[in-house]
Amino acid sequence: MAAKKKTVKKSTVKKVKKQIKKKVAKKKTPKKVRCAAKTKEGKRCKNWAVAPSKFCYVHKKKR
Repeated sequence: MAAKKKTVKKSTVKKVKKQIKKKVAKKKTPKKVRCAAKTKEGKRCKNWAVAPSKFCYVHKKKR
């Protein structure tokens, strides 16, 4: 016996694709942010901030 092909409506395919996009969008990584602390010279720290804080690993200890 030959197997019957199952047909899928285009609207159903579109709905599934939208659901997948939503799930992928939720898993986005947070933006990298520079540390908000100032150095002794008055310049901004060049290290990356540790989430969810606004400060890097060096300045997080001091706050």
